[in-house]
Amino acid sequence: MVKISTTILVLACFLQASTFFGDSKRGWFYYELADNNNTQEKNETKIQKRMNADDLFIASIPLNNLDLLTAEEFTETFEKVRKIAIMNPTKTNVMTMQIMNKWQVDQSEKFAKVWALNLLENPNLEYPEIRDDKFGRSEMFRQKQEKINNFYKAHQDDFSYVVFVSDLNKEINEKQKGIYRSLQSDYGVNVEYVNVDERKDLISKFKLATTPENFFVYRNSKGEAIWQRVKSGLTNKDDIINNTLFLFDNAILEKDK
Repeated sequence: MVKISTTILVLACFLQASTFFGDSKRGWFYYELADNNNTQEKNETKIQKRMNADDLFIASIPLNNLDLLTAEEFTETFEKVRKIAIMNPTKTNVMTMQIMNKWQVDQSEKFAKVWALNLLENPNLEYPEIRDDKFGRSEMFRQKQEKINNFYKAHQDDFSYVVFVSDLNKEINEKQKGIYRSLQSDYGVNVEYVNVDERKDLISKFKLATTPENFFVYRNSKGEAIWQRVKSGLTNKDDIINNTLFLFDNAILEKDK
């Protein structure tokens, strides 16, 4: 009985000691406070190191000779300075950003002046501006008509429209022929009609899906025939002209013209 009581007494003392030392960590000896202080000191040291590195970077920028930097170097440097100035807006950091910003604004103004001077000396460096009024629209129409006339005139002997028709869509095909008659009257273009009911072999060759099918054929300087589909199905005069000019400028390589 005495041995059991002694064991219980020792165990109780051990538990009290554990509680005491546990409480001591939280209050008696400021254990947790000391741990928090260490973490704060580490963070402050880390921040100070970063600020020191930022200060060295700011000091290394050649503010009096920014033109020594390449375009990429200036862009990267300015972006980093901007971030530093926002995170640590000291007078030096903000002033560095202001100096760099003013320098790039000055460069932009110089660029604009040189751009304008070049245009005055050589107007061919840009397309003429067309005014958006009645006179401007008239001038735009005149220029377009001149381009169309020059195109068809230059290709009287090496260019022709080929229209695939059939008896199936006879009424629509006749409407299409009327549109080409107008083109012939205005610009003297060459037009040929091919009835696919009589030439069924051409359906697969040209991948014809309907009628009318509008093509042009251009015979280049090498004597080669170059075919281009202008429009599938019934189409109007403006689409025929616009698609023709676009295809001739973009779908046919210069070496094939």
